Amino acid sequence: GIPGPEDFYVLQAHNALVFLLTYALIFIVKCAFQTKLNFKLGSFLLCLTLLSVSYSANANSKLNKPHHKISKKSKSLHPVELIVEKLVSEIETRSSIRDPELETQEVSVIEADATKASWLQKVYAAHLVEASKLTAMLSDKLLQNRIFEHYLLDRSDHFLLHSIGLKEFLLKYHLVDSEKQLIPNTDNFEEALAEEFPNGFMVRPALGVAPLERNHGLFATNDDFLKEIFRPHNSLYQPNTLFRPIKSHIINAVASGEAIILQEDFVRSFQSKQRLKFKSYERLRLHSFENKVVANANPELWFVKRNFEVSAADIKKTEVFVQSFLDLLPKNLTAKQAWGIDVALLDNGELKIIDIITNRGLKSFWSSYLDEPKILGAYSRHLEEYANVNFQGFNGILFRSNLANYFNYWKLKRARSAEFPKQMSFSAQIFGALPPWPF
Repeated sequence: GIPGPEDFYVLQAHNALVFLLTYALIFIVKCAFQTKLNFKLGSFLLCLTLLSVSYSANANSKLNKPHHKISKKSKSLHPVELIVEKLVSEIETRSSIRDPELETQEVSVIEADATKASWLQKVYAAHLVEASKLTAMLSDKLLQNRIFEHYLLDRSDHFLLHSIGLKEFLLKYHLVDSEKQLIPNTDNFEEALAEEFPNGFMVRPALGVAPLERNHGLFATNDDFLKEIFRPHNSLYQPNTLFRPIKSHIINAVASGEAIILQEDFVRSFQSKQRLKFKSYERLRLHSFENKVVANANPELWFVKRNFEVSAADIKKTEVFVQSFLDLLPKNLTAKQAWGIDVALLDNGELKIIDIITNRGLKSFWSSYLDEPKILGAYSRHLEEYANVNFQGFNGILFRSNLANYFNYWKLKRARSAEFPKQMSFSAQIFGALPPWPF
C-alpha cells in the first residue's frame, strides 16, 4: 500500500542506522585483513556489509516507487472511501479490455430482430457491453461520484455535483450521540449543512430515482428535510444502520452502503454568481459508448414541459461538454461501458452532469430511451463505426434508419399519453398519439 508519514520516518532512521553499520563493518573488515585474521571471518563480514547495503536500497526503492493502488489497511478512512479504493484497484487491473482503435479486429456480424429486446440480447452476446459488478457499483451515485473524482482530480467540480452520504455527513459533523441517535439540535445540523453546502443542497436516493423526486430532490425546502429527519422512525435515518452498510434492493447488493445522499444545489450555486431567469434547469439525456458520446442520440421529450427552449446549439454544446468529461476518464474504466448521461442546462448556458445511468449489473437497458427507434439507430451506427460490428440484413437497414422497434415505441407513446394526462398539455397528448418521427 501507500506508505504513510510514520513509514517515512522509520525508514529514515533505518537508513541512518544502516549507514553507520556499513562503515563500522567496512572498518572491521579492513582491520581483519590488515591483521591477517581468519580469512573466513573477513569474508563473512564483507557479505554482511553488502546485504545491509542491498536491504537499504530496496527499502528506499519501495518508498520512492509510484503507487497506483491505495492501501487496504487504511483504518482512518470512511467505509465509502475504502470501497472506492477497492473498485479503483479493480478498474486499474481490468484485463478484458477491447481496444476500439485496433483496426485489425475482424468485423462481428450481428443479426437481430428489429426490436429493442433482440438488439440488447445481441449486443451483450457480442460482448460489446458488459453487465458486471463494476456496472452495478457505478449505478450508486455516491460511489460513482467518488470514482470519477479520483480520475478527474481538480476538474471534478467542473463536471460533477459535490456529494456526501447522509451517514457519512452525520459522522463527519458529530451529529449523533454515543447511542447513534441524532442529537436534537437543529441549529447545529443547519450549521453543518451550511458548512458542507454553502449554496444549498438536495436530498436524493443513492440508487435509482424515487417516485416523489423532482429537480430539487426529495424535499422542496430545507425545513421539509429537517422536519423529516428529526421525526422518530423517519424514512431517512435509523440508528441501527449508522455503522451497518445498507443493502440496495435495486441491485440486491451493498454498494456505497448509503441509502440517502446529499448533493449541492448547483442552481443556487450559479444563482449566487449570476442572476438566472429561471430557478430551475432543463435535463438533457445524452448517451455514450466507451469513451465517446453517441451522436444524434437525444430522445424525444414530447411529454416534458420545458422551462425554456433548448436549441440545437445547446444540445451540441452539451455533447462537447460530456465528451470532454469522457476524455478525462481512463479506458480501463470506460471499456465496454454504455451509459445514459443526464446533464442539467441552466438558462445562462452553464452545464453540470447530474446522473449517469448504467445497466445496474444486468444484461438489460441502461437508458429507458432505448425504446426510441432514433436512439437504437444512433447506437447501431455508432457501434458499426467504432466497435467493428455490422448489423446485417433488412433489420440492419431498419436499425440504421431509425425504424427498428417502431411499433413497440408507438404503442408505448400512446400508453404514456393515456397514463399521465394531467401532467401533459393537450398538444403533448395529441403528439403522443401520433406515429413517432424517425429523424
